[in-house]
Amino acid sequence: MRSLVTVMMVLVLISAAAAITKVAATLDHRRYEGDVVEELTYFPSGRFLELADLGFGALIADGMWLRGIQYYGAHHKSDKAYPLAEHIFSTITDLDPEFISAYRFGGIVLSEDVGATGAAIDLLKKGIRSNPGRWELPFDLGFIYFVDCNDCAKAARYFSLASRMDNPPEITKRFTAFAFRKAGKTEVARALWQQLYDSTGNRVIKDAAAAAIKNIDLDTTVQQLSALVERFRQNSGRYPAEISDLVRAGLARRIPEDPFGGSYLIDGETHHVLSTSRVEDEAAKTVESLTKAIERFNRQNGRFPASLEELKSAGLIETVPEVEGARLAYERSTGKATCNPVWREVVR
Repeated sequence: MRSLVTVMMVLVLISAAAAITKVAATLDHRRYEGDVVEELTYFPSGRFLELADLGFGALIADGMWLRGIQYYGAHHKSDKAYPLAEHIFSTITDLDPEFISAYRFGGIVLSEDVGATGAAIDLLKKGIRSNPGRWELPFDLGFIYFVDCNDCAKAARYFSLASRMDNPPEITKRFTAFAFRKAGKTEVARALWQQLYDSTGNRVIKDAAAAAIKNIDLDTTVQQLSALVERFRQNSGRYPAEISDLVRAGLARRIPEDPFGGSYLIDGETHHVLSTSRVEDEAAKTVESLTKAIERFNRQNGRFPASLEELKSAGLIETVPEVEGARLAYERSTGKATCNPVWREVVR
Protein backbone atom coordinates (compact mmCIF):
# COMPACT_ATOMS: atom_id res chain seq x y z
CA MET A 1 0.00 0.00 0.00
CA ARG A 2 2.78 2.41 0.94
CA SER A 3 4.61 1.72 -2.33
CA LEU A 4 1.42 2.40 -4.28
CA VAL A 5 0.95 5.74 -2.54
CA THR A 6 4.58 6.63 -3.22
CA VAL A 7 4.21 5.80 -6.90
CA MET A 8 1.04 7.90 -7.14
CA MET A 9 2.72 10.85 -5.45
CA VAL A 10 5.72 10.60 -7.78
CA LEU A 11 3.37 10.60 -10.77
CA VAL A 12 1.61 13.69 -9.42
CA LEU A 13 4.95 15.40 -8.90
CA ILE A 14 6.00 14.59 -12.46
CA SER A 15 2.72 16.02 -13.74
CA ALA A 16 3.17 19.18 -11.70
CA ALA A 17 6.77 19.56 -12.88
CA ALA A 18 5.64 19.08 -16.47
CA ALA A 19 2.99 21.76 -16.03
CA ILE A 20 5.54 24.20 -14.65
CA THR A 21 7.94 23.35 -17.47
CA LYS A 22 5.17 24.09 -19.96
CA VAL A 23 4.56 27.44 -18.30
CA ALA A 24 8.28 28.22 -18.41
CA ALA A 25 8.63 27.33 -22.07
CA THR A 26 5.54 29.22 -23.14
CA LEU A 27 6.41 32.31 -21.14
CA ASP A 28 9.96 32.32 -22.47
CA HIS A 29 8.50 32.20 -25.98
CA ARG A 30 5.99 34.99 -25.33
CA ARG A 31 8.01 36.87 -22.78
CA TYR A 32 6.49 40.32 -23.11
CA GLU A 33 3.56 39.87 -25.41
CA GLY A 34 1.21 40.20 -22.42
CA ASP A 35 -0.75 37.05 -23.36
CA VAL A 36 0.26 34.97 -20.34
CA VAL A 37 -2.96 34.57 -18.40
CA GLU A 38 -3.92 31.22 -19.85
CA GLU A 39 -0.45 29.80 -19.31
CA LEU A 40 -0.45 30.66 -15.63
CA THR A 41 -3.65 28.75 -15.03
CA TYR A 42 -1.39 25.70 -15.26
CA PHE A 43 -0.26 26.57 -11.72
CA PRO A 44 -2.05 24.07 -9.48
CA SER A 45 -3.24 25.07 -6.03
CA GLY A 46 -0.54 25.39 -3.37
CA ARG A 47 -2.28 23.00 -0.98
CA PHE A 48 -2.40 20.29 -3.66
CA LEU A 49 1.27 20.66 -4.51
CA GLU A 50 2.23 20.82 -0.85
CA LEU A 51 0.94 17.25 -0.46
CA ALA A 52 2.52 16.10 -3.70
CA ASP A 53 5.95 17.68 -3.82
CA LEU A 54 7.72 15.03 -1.67
CA GLY A 55 9.86 17.69 0.01
CA PHE A 56 10.57 19.74 -3.11
CA GLY A 57 8.13 22.54 -2.24
CA ALA A 58 10.79 25.23 -1.87
CA LEU A 59 12.37 24.26 -5.20
CA ILE A 60 9.03 24.37 -7.01
CA ALA A 61 8.22 27.66 -5.27
CA ASP A 62 11.48 29.14 -6.58
CA GLY A 63 10.52 28.21 -10.13
CA MET A 64 7.04 29.62 -9.71
CA TRP A 65 8.51 32.78 -8.19
CA LEU A 66 10.57 33.42 -11.32
CA ARG A 67 7.55 32.85 -13.54
CA GLY A 68 5.41 35.03 -11.30
CA ILE A 69 7.90 37.87 -11.61
CA GLN A 70 7.87 37.41 -15.37
CA TYR A 71 4.07 37.47 -15.33
CA TYR A 72 4.12 40.75 -13.40
CA GLY A 73 6.69 42.27 -15.74
CA ALA A 74 4.75 41.29 -18.85
CA HIS A 75 1.50 42.82 -17.61
CA HIS A 76 3.23 45.85 -16.15
CA LYS A 77 4.48 46.61 -19.67
CA SER A 78 1.12 45.95 -21.31
CA ASP A 79 -2.33 46.13 -19.74
CA LYS A 80 -1.30 46.57 -16.07
CA ALA A 81 -3.92 43.98 -15.11
CA TYR A 82 -2.90 41.10 -12.87
CA PRO A 83 -5.88 38.74 -12.55
CA LEU A 84 -3.81 35.78 -11.33
CA ALA A 85 -1.54 37.65 -8.90
CA GLU A 86 -3.41 36.53 -5.80
CA HIS A 87 -3.35 32.87 -6.93
CA ILE A 88 0.35 33.04 -7.81
CA PHE A 89 1.57 34.48 -4.50
CA SER A 90 -0.80 32.32 -2.49
CA THR A 91 0.53 29.20 -4.23
CA ILE A 92 4.18 30.17 -3.80
CA THR A 93 3.77 30.85 -0.09
CA ASP A 94 1.76 27.67 0.41
CA LEU A 95 4.67 25.73 -1.07
CA ASP A 96 7.33 27.65 0.84
CA PRO A 97 5.86 29.34 3.94
CA GLU A 98 9.23 30.96 4.71
CA PHE A 99 9.50 32.76 1.36
CA ILE A 100 9.60 36.29 2.82
CA SER A 101 10.15 38.06 -0.51
CA ALA A 102 7.02 36.46 -1.95
CA TYR A 103 4.91 37.78 0.92
CA ARG A 104 6.42 41.28 0.69
CA PHE A 105 6.33 41.64 -3.09
CA GLY A 106 2.94 39.97 -3.25
CA GLY A 107 1.57 42.38 -0.67
CA ILE A 108 2.77 45.37 -2.69
CA VAL A 109 1.42 44.05 -5.98
CA LEU A 110 -1.95 43.13 -4.52
CA SER A 111 -2.43 46.38 -2.64
CA GLU A 112 -0.92 48.88 -5.07
CA ASP A 113 -1.27 47.33 -8.54
CA VAL A 114 -4.30 45.08 -8.21
CA GLY A 115 -6.17 47.18 -5.66
CA ALA A 116 -6.97 44.04 -3.69
CA THR A 117 -6.14 45.41 -0.25
CA GLY A 118 -7.98 42.62 1.55
CA ALA A 119 -6.00 39.97 -0.31
CA ALA A 120 -2.75 41.77 0.50
CA ILE A 121 -3.66 41.85 4.18
CA ASP A 122 -4.56 38.16 4.17
CA LEU A 123 -1.27 37.26 2.46
CA LEU A 124 0.82 39.19 4.97
CA LYS A 125 -1.11 37.83 7.93
CA LYS A 126 -0.43 34.33 6.61
CA GLY A 127 3.24 35.25 6.45
CA ILE A 128 3.23 36.51 10.03
CA ARG A 129 1.70 33.26 11.24
CA SER A 130 4.35 31.23 9.42
CA ASN A 131 7.25 33.55 10.32
CA PRO A 132 6.48 34.98 13.78
CA GLY A 133 9.99 36.36 14.27
CA ARG A 134 10.30 38.44 11.07
CA TRP A 135 9.73 42.17 11.55
CA GLU A 136 9.30 42.89 7.83
CA LEU A 137 5.85 41.33 7.51
CA PRO A 138 4.04 43.16 10.33
CA PHE A 139 5.82 46.34 9.23
CA ASP A 140 4.49 45.97 5.68
CA LEU A 141 1.04 45.15 7.03
CA GLY A 142 1.13 48.27 9.21
CA PHE A 143 2.08 50.31 6.15
CA ILE A 144 -0.91 48.97 4.19
CA TYR A 145 -3.26 49.73 7.07
CA PHE A 146 -1.84 53.24 7.33
CA VAL A 147 -1.67 54.18 3.63
CA ASP A 148 -4.41 52.14 1.97
CA CYS A 149 -6.93 51.70 4.79
CA ASN A 150 -6.33 54.95 6.69
CA ASP A 151 -6.58 52.86 9.85
CA CYS A 152 -3.98 54.41 12.14
CA ALA A 153 -4.92 52.26 15.13
CA LYS A 154 -4.27 48.96 13.31
CA ALA A 155 -1.19 50.42 11.65
CA ALA A 156 0.20 51.34 15.06
CA ARG A 157 -0.52 47.84 16.35
CA TYR A 158 1.45 46.14 13.58
CA PHE A 159 4.27 48.71 13.59
CA SER A 160 4.53 48.06 17.32
CA LEU A 161 4.61 44.30 16.70
CA ALA A 162 7.41 44.78 14.16
CA SER A 163 9.41 46.89 16.63
CA ARG A 164 9.34 44.04 19.17
CA MET A 165 10.75 41.41 16.78
CA ASP A 166 14.37 40.25 16.70
CA ASN A 167 16.77 43.05 15.69
CA PRO A 168 14.28 45.40 14.00
CA PRO A 169 15.60 48.65 12.51
CA GLU A 170 14.87 51.85 14.40
CA ILE A 171 12.45 52.95 11.71
CA THR A 172 9.90 50.50 13.13
CA LYS A 173 9.89 52.46 16.39
CA ARG A 174 9.54 55.75 14.55
CA PHE A 175 6.59 54.50 12.51
CA THR A 176 5.01 53.08 15.67
CA ALA A 177 5.16 56.43 17.45
CA PHE A 178 3.97 58.31 14.37
CA ALA A 179 0.99 56.00 13.85
CA PHE A 180 -0.03 56.15 17.51
CA ARG A 181 0.02 59.93 17.29
CA LYS A 182 -2.14 59.88 14.17
CA ALA A 183 -4.48 57.47 15.93
CA GLY A 184 -4.98 60.04 18.67
CA LYS A 185 -2.98 58.17 21.31
CA THR A 186 -0.75 61.12 22.03
CA GLU A 187 0.62 59.95 25.38
CA VAL A 188 1.65 56.60 23.93
CA ALA A 189 3.25 58.28 20.92
CA ARG A 190 5.20 60.71 23.09
CA ALA A 191 6.46 57.91 25.32
CA LEU A 192 7.61 55.93 22.28
CA TRP A 193 9.41 58.92 20.80
CA GLN A 194 11.04 59.55 24.17
CA GLN A 195 12.13 55.92 24.35
CA LEU A 196 13.64 56.19 20.88
CA TYR A 197 15.39 59.44 21.80
CA ASP A 198 16.88 57.90 24.94
CA SER A 199 17.97 54.65 23.29
CA THR A 200 19.43 55.73 19.95
CA GLY A 201 23.00 56.79 19.35
CA ASN A 202 22.21 58.10 15.87
CA ARG A 203 22.25 61.90 15.93
CA VAL A 204 19.85 62.24 13.00
CA ILE A 205 17.29 59.93 14.60
CA LYS A 206 17.75 61.64 17.97
CA ASP A 207 17.05 65.04 16.39
CA ALA A 208 13.99 63.66 14.61
CA ALA A 209 12.69 62.19 17.88
CA ALA A 210 13.28 65.49 19.69
CA ALA A 211 11.36 67.38 17.00
CA ALA A 212 8.51 64.87 17.17
CA ILE A 213 8.29 65.27 20.95
CA LYS A 214 8.16 69.05 20.59
CA ASN A 215 5.42 68.80 17.98
CA ILE A 216 3.36 66.55 20.24
CA ASP A 217 3.85 68.97 23.15
CA LEU A 218 2.85 71.86 20.90
CA ASP A 219 -0.31 70.05 19.76
CA THR A 220 -1.18 69.24 23.36
CA THR A 221 -0.77 72.85 24.46
CA VAL A 222 -2.87 74.17 21.56
CA GLN A 223 -5.64 71.71 22.46
CA GLN A 224 -5.54 72.72 26.12
CA LEU A 225 -5.58 76.43 25.31
CA SER A 226 -8.41 75.92 22.81
CA ALA A 227 -10.47 74.24 25.54
CA LEU A 228 -9.82 77.23 27.82
CA VAL A 229 -10.86 79.65 25.07
CA GLU A 230 -14.17 77.83 24.74
CA ARG A 231 -14.58 77.85 28.50
CA PHE A 232 -13.92 81.60 28.52
CA ARG A 233 -16.65 82.04 25.91
CA GLN A 234 -19.13 80.03 27.95
CA ASN A 235 -18.37 82.07 31.07
CA SER A 236 -18.39 85.53 29.53
CA GLY A 237 -20.44 85.19 26.36
CA ARG A 238 -17.54 86.32 24.17
CA TYR A 239 -14.20 85.04 22.95
CA PRO A 240 -11.00 86.33 24.54
CA ALA A 241 -9.22 88.99 22.51
CA GLU A 242 -5.79 87.67 23.32
CA ILE A 243 -4.29 84.62 24.95
CA SER A 244 -3.33 86.47 28.11
CA ASP A 245 -7.05 87.02 28.84
CA LEU A 246 -7.12 83.40 29.96
CA VAL A 247 -4.72 84.22 32.79
CA ARG A 248 -6.57 87.39 33.75
CA ALA A 249 -9.82 85.42 33.88
CA GLY A 250 -8.23 82.91 36.25
CA LEU A 251 -8.54 80.03 33.79
CA ALA A 252 -4.78 79.48 33.55
CA ARG A 253 -1.91 80.27 35.91
CA ARG A 254 0.38 81.00 33.00
CA ILE A 255 0.62 80.48 29.27
CA PRO A 256 2.98 77.57 28.46
CA GLU A 257 6.00 78.20 26.32
CA ASP A 258 6.01 77.29 22.66
CA PRO A 259 8.62 74.47 22.43
CA PHE A 260 9.89 75.93 19.16
CA GLY A 261 10.38 79.40 20.62
CA GLY A 262 7.25 81.10 19.31
CA SER A 263 4.16 82.33 21.13
CA TYR A 264 0.42 81.67 21.12
CA LEU A 265 -2.22 83.89 19.55
CA ILE A 266 -5.97 83.78 18.96
CA ASP A 267 -7.21 84.16 15.40
CA GLY A 268 -9.66 87.07 15.44
CA GLU A 269 -11.92 85.46 12.81
CA THR A 270 -11.91 81.76 13.63
CA HIS A 271 -11.00 82.15 17.33
CA HIS A 272 -8.57 79.27 16.89
CA VAL A 273 -5.41 79.19 18.98
CA LEU A 274 -2.34 79.59 16.78
CA SER A 275 1.33 78.98 17.38
CA THR A 276 3.47 81.64 15.72
CA SER A 277 6.31 79.17 15.18
CA ARG A 278 4.01 76.69 13.44
CA VAL A 279 2.40 79.35 11.26
CA GLU A 280 5.83 80.58 10.20
CA ASP A 281 7.01 77.02 9.53
CA GLU A 282 3.94 76.15 7.45
CA ALA A 283 4.20 79.46 5.59
CA ALA A 284 7.85 78.76 4.71
CA LYS A 285 7.03 75.24 3.52
CA THR A 286 4.15 76.58 1.43
CA VAL A 287 6.36 79.14 -0.29
CA GLU A 288 9.03 76.52 -0.95
CA SER A 289 6.51 74.14 -2.51
CA LEU A 290 4.86 76.84 -4.63
CA THR A 291 8.23 78.18 -5.80
CA LYS A 292 9.21 74.75 -7.12
CA ALA A 293 5.87 74.42 -8.93
CA ILE A 294 6.21 77.93 -10.43
CA GLU A 295 9.75 77.20 -11.63
CA ARG A 296 8.60 73.96 -13.22
CA PHE A 297 5.70 75.75 -14.92
CA ASN A 298 8.12 78.36 -16.24
CA ARG A 299 10.43 75.69 -17.67
CA GLN A 300 7.52 73.98 -19.40
CA ASN A 301 5.77 77.07 -20.75
CA GLY A 302 8.42 79.77 -20.99
CA ARG A 303 6.44 82.10 -18.74
CA PHE A 304 5.17 82.47 -15.20
CA PRO A 305 1.65 81.27 -14.44
CA ALA A 306 -1.05 83.91 -14.60
CA SER A 307 -2.23 82.85 -11.16
CA LEU A 308 -1.75 80.12 -8.60
CA GLU A 309 -4.95 78.56 -9.92
CA GLU A 310 -3.16 77.97 -13.22
CA LEU A 311 -0.66 75.79 -11.36
CA LYS A 312 -3.60 73.66 -10.28
CA SER A 313 -4.99 73.51 -13.83
CA ALA A 314 -1.54 72.42 -15.06
CA GLY A 315 -1.51 69.57 -12.52
CA LEU A 316 1.49 70.97 -10.65
CA ILE A 317 -0.38 71.39 -7.36
CA GLU A 318 -3.50 69.65 -6.09
CA THR A 319 -5.02 72.77 -4.58
CA VAL A 320 -4.06 76.35 -3.82
CA PRO A 321 -2.82 76.09 -0.22
CA GLU A 322 -4.12 78.07 2.72
CA VAL A 323 -2.18 78.75 5.91
CA GLU A 324 -4.25 79.91 8.84
CA GLY A 325 -2.69 83.00 10.33
CA ALA A 326 -0.84 83.96 7.15
CA ARG A 327 -1.65 85.78 3.92
CA LEU A 328 -0.77 84.08 0.63
CA ALA A 329 0.09 86.35 -2.30
CA TYR A 330 1.46 85.92 -5.81
CA GLU A 331 3.18 88.43 -8.11
CA ARG A 332 2.68 87.39 -11.72
CA SER A 333 5.36 89.64 -13.21
CA THR A 334 8.13 88.12 -11.08
CA GLY A 335 6.65 84.69 -10.45
CA LYS A 336 7.14 85.16 -6.73
CA ALA A 337 4.86 83.63 -4.11
CA THR A 338 4.79 84.93 -0.53
CA CYS A 339 3.00 83.75 2.58
CA ASN A 340 3.37 86.25 5.39
CA PRO A 341 2.02 85.93 8.94
CA VAL A 342 -0.53 88.62 9.68
CA TRP A 343 -0.17 88.98 13.43
CA ARG A 344 -1.77 92.43 13.55
CA GLU A 345 -4.87 91.05 11.87
CA VAL A 346 -4.88 87.90 13.99
CA VAL A 347 -4.75 89.66 17.33
CA ARG A 348 -7.62 92.09 17.90
